[in-house]
Amino acid sequence: MREHPFSLGPRLRQCAAFVRPGSRVADIGTDHGYLPVWLTRRQICPHAIAADINAGPLARARETADTYRAADLVELRLSDGLAALKRDEVDDIVIAGMGGELIASILGRAPWVQDEALQLVLQPMSHPEKLRAFLYKNGFDLIREETVLDGGRLYTVMLAAFAGRALSPSLEECYLGRLGESVSPYTPAYLTRQAALLAKRKAGFSPEESERIDQVIHALAEKAAALDLKQKEASL
Repeated sequence: MREHPFSLGPRLRQCAAFVRPGSRVADIGTDHGYLPVWLTRRQICPHAIAADINAGPLARARETADTYRAADLVELRLSDGLAALKRDEVDDIVIAGMGGELIASILGRAPWVQDEALQLVLQPMSHPEKLRAFLYKNGFDLIREETVLDGGRLYTVMLAAFAGRALSPSLEECYLGRLGESVSPYTPAYLTRQAALLAKRKAGFSPEESERIDQVIHALAEKAAALDLKQKEASL
């Protein structure tokens, strides 16, 4: 057995940074259980639930917990999303490493997450704009977003909580979120990449839709340039 936890990669490290110290945390789709073990063994969280829809990942998570002496701190659950959890068991929920649409589906099937005291840490692997749209339309507030570079790929990590204000977000809001306030040095490159991906998706759209998309592409490029300039000035 090993006494000290391993180091997390940039993607999970940013997720951990958004978790509130002292909170009871649930990691949905835990895979190897690295995040809950790291959080509990470093005494950031007193207790964690590591949940996964498949038995294989839970077995790997159990091995991680045993290896790093966290078996009494991390509870393992076979769960389809949040189905096997109850509101009074957790304070913060992490859902990382899934597509944005799947994360939205998981949240949509658990109405009890609509609680202002509960905090969500979300890391979509694809379609972050669809996850943002779901959050806005269902009364959640995007509190903060940051980007990370991990394994040669750029990712965004979102911090959200229920605010009770259902909004009809613009296309620009769905693609930008709170990244305009990001302090990450990787955000300009991330926004530039999102603009390029959006440009590729324009084919087949009507002229009116293409014009709206062009406006979003321009807004993303402008924000990327502004953040890049701000960061360069700060480094002088």
